[in-house]
Amino acid sequence: MNLLEIAQKLSEDPLSWASESIGSFNGNQVEVRVMRHAIAKWHTHPRTDEMFVVLSGSVAIDTEKGSFDLKTHDCLVVKAGTQHRARTESTATLMTLMKATT
Repeated sequence: MNLLEIAQKLSEDPLSWASESIGSFNGNQVEVRVMRHAIAKWHTHPRTDEMFVVLSGSVAIDTEKGSFDLKTHDCLVVKAGTQHRARTESTATLMTLMKATT
């Protein structure tokens, strides 16, 4: 699996937000996501942390505890129960890791 090829395919999607699940490990869901001039809705994952890894571009992760500006190669873990959202002013490619919930 080549993350660059997956990101390229997602970049061709006309939507401002495109994601693809690339698998799971130890019960954790792994996705590649491309966001273009997008603002996610505020939300909370009550029982699982979420990790954001910026593969390219920049993204802001807003939380109830403040905002974090992430650039290429930065990562951030949002702890379970923390209200948060991601937003971009340009294009960003991310990998997210989160416990799969049933």
